[in-house]
Amino acid sequence: MEYDIAIKNGNVFSGNEFLGKTNIYINNGRIIKVSKDELNARQEIDAKDMFVMPGLTDSHMHISGIKGGSLLKIMFEKPEYRALKATRWLEKLLRAGFTTVRDCGEPISISLKKAVNEGYIKGPKIIAAGKPISQTFGHGEFSHDIPLEFSISLGFSEICDGTEYCIHAARKVLRDGSDFIKIFATGGVLSQRDRPEMPQLSFEEIRAIVNEAEKAGTYVAAHVHGDKGGRIAIEAGIKTLEHGSMLKDDTLKLMKEKNVSLTPTLTIAEILYKYGKSIGVDEWGLEKVAEVRENLQRVIKKAKEFGITIITGTDMGFETGLEDYDIGKNWSEIVLLTEIGGLSNEEALRAATYNSATALGLNSGLIIESRDADIIIINGNPIENIRDISKVNHVIKGGKIEVLDSKIIR
Repeated sequence: MEYDIAIKNGNVFSGNEFLGKTNIYINNGRIIKVSKDELNARQEIDAKDMFVMPGLTDSHMHISGIKGGSLLKIMFEKPEYRALKATRWLEKLLRAGFTTVRDCGEPISISLKKAVNEGYIKGPKIIAAGKPISQTFGHGEFSHDIPLEFSISLGFSEICDGTEYCIHAARKVLRDGSDFIKIFATGGVLSQRDRPEMPQLSFEEIRAIVNEAEKAGTYVAAHVHGDKGGRIAIEAGIKTLEHGSMLKDDTLKLMKEKNVSLTPTLTIAEILYKYGKSIGVDEWGLEKVAEVRENLQRVIKKAKEFGITIITGTDMGFETGLEDYDIGKNWSEIVLLTEIGGLSNEEALRAATYNSATALGLNSGLIIESRDADIIIINGNPIENIRDISKVNHVIKGGKIEVLDSKIIR
């Protein structure tokens, strides 16, 4: 048998464990064989002295196409123009080894997903939420000073109040092409007058949204900072919890019991805390970020202790122009999970591959037979030095070589 692609002589991390020097054989977009045997292939990549692992996943992004930290800019830039700029983001992400990204709330993400799937633009596979769901006076309104009608007409979020309207909003975003539903279950940092600890949406409202998602064969991801809102969302049936910065031990234990994953989003907290003023973050965001950031280390430590599945997501939604944190440097979350979160290098790599794929229901994230051939090759060893995760030079997505020697294949 002749295979489509062979990756030979690499030091392989499967997504779960380090396999050592191993060969990988690919046909029709899938991994067919993982073996030390030397077999024939139409195209071979010699990965000698290099590190081979599953493609990376950023499980929480907002592919907005904006530059600078004021989310109010989304209101005033045409979505068509933002989508054109976002195509450059997708190329940067692919070159960085991200074969999958989950957009957790941005209407243009659905069109970008289609363009990638149909081959018009290069980029990772996109799992798109489309419009997130927010209550009135919720995190889905960046400014609470402008008229509500203006917020609604801008169309960033589906704003709903009461069970009946939440059902309608859930059905609408699913009809628009969303792969899952994103909700705001507490206040946040970059919205104007709500507080991160404030619960948003009731149990009945969230349960109604979860029910609509489950009927359509998908799930709900919840933005959560505060503990009370987090507990309500978990009990109502969400699948992934985003941020989790103020969760208490009992709520974290409930997450484990209900098999809810945690996306800590350390990157955005570092960006806002260290550089927020210089990149134009609105004043209300600067005031709130410190309290959100300071507790994340404890939450991650407890999540690991309780056996909660931790997955990687940066929550980046704008270009920063920063040297250490920017679009295309989304590996920063993996590094921060070790430096702040206390995970081992191998645990952080697992969070970005196997854990993320498992939590999101993907057939990637693991180098074993029958999985999708989303694979990256690194000129270094991130198990020994986690910052080597930035040294990706080959990317295979869906069994096709997309990046060779750090250059996108056109």
